Amino acid sequence: MYSFKFALPTRIIFGVHEYENSLGAEAEKLGRRCLIVTGPNINSKTNYIRTAEAILKDRGIACEVFDQVEDNPSNVTIEKGHKLYRKMKAEFILGVGGGSPLDAAKAVGILESNGGKISDYFGVEKVTKPNVPVICVPTTSGTGAEVTKYSNINVPGEKTKNLINSINICPTVAIVDPTLTLSMPRGVTAVSGVDALTHVVESYTCTFSQPITEMINLEAIKIIAHYLPQAVTLQNDFMAHVMMSYASMLGGMAINNAGTGIAHGLSFPLTAHYGVPHGVATGILLPYVMEFNMPTNYAKFARIAEAMGENIEGLSVQEAAELAPLAVKRLFQAIDFQPRSLAVFKVTDAQIKKYAENLMSQKQKLANNPRMPDFDDIVRIAQLGRDIGIEF
Repeated sequence: MYSFKFALPTRIIFGVHEYENSLGAEAEKLGRRCLIVTGPNINSKTNYIRTAEAILKDRGIACEVFDQVEDNPSNVTIEKGHKLYRKMKAEFILGVGGGSPLDAAKAVGILESNGGKISDYFGVEKVTKPNVPVICVPTTSGTGAEVTKYSNINVPGEKTKNLINSINICPTVAIVDPTLTLSMPRGVTAVSGVDALTHVVESYTCTFSQPITEMINLEAIKIIAHYLPQAVTLQNDFMAHVMMSYASMLGGMAINNAGTGIAHGLSFPLTAHYGVPHGVATGILLPYVMEFNMPTNYAKFARIAEAMGENIEGLSVQEAAELAPLAVKRLFQAIDFQPRSLAVFKVTDAQIKKYAENLMSQKQKLANNPRMPDFDDIVRIAQLGRDIGIEF
């Protein structure tokens, strides 16, 4: 057994109806004034925020709602949220929604606890002081942001998507209630599930993978392969949604400790420049990243294929491994994953080469990939995602 470190600072409460059952008691421990951070759709199209307001009011906790979080929240949005936090003299934050509102909740807290501008914290472990208390409640099953040390922030004027990576911003409490995912549209369920799969596949095969994360990731791969099609096609299959919430959370725990690979590194400029949703970008690139990385550890990729339901009996380890990216494509087709390639975003060869040059200059984004790519490798992977996508 080799040496490793595993951290899980967030207290997790998982279960059906735990949002209503646990929120009040958990919030009461953190203060008397709460800023609720969410997106406009969650606030207007569900009763989740009204439920939170009622629960907090019943506990004597004053609250205000900041519902301006867009997909891929911007630095401007974070600053607006922080102004409201200061104005109401909040003591803790409740983030409700998908990855964007949860990332925003963590980022608003950073400005209160550490000061300065949010751009001061782009990078690794630049948040030196513990965050203000944050409760995260996910309404999708994809990012695992409710338990992670990450916050992704856009700077629109620069067309960049930037990662804050610090153990100090892990949420205080995660309340994972699968019932909250039932209201999500089918397409959101599909893209979120693809994001979760990309997390666990990359985390399982990356350089910093370790025994605990390997166990977590392989279990999550099995769950997603089995339950994602049911969650997408059978919206009333409650157990499928429960298991996808669980798998997404496991993925967050894993990437917190092992990280991801170049599917994520390449996805950032695609999101910033072309508006490609994060789960779409990473998902379309994933099969080609897997093919590229496979020679570093055929045994791991063979286990992925088996976990995804492929029959590997009688095959060599390499033959079994080669089924893994094909299994990913089959899963994506089974859930009618859209779009099926990056072609719809009109990504040009010139832009791909520009992104490849940029990624090659950021060695920290490549260090965790099990196989070091060169410029041509990155260009080829992106072009395959554009020209072929999830087709065979």
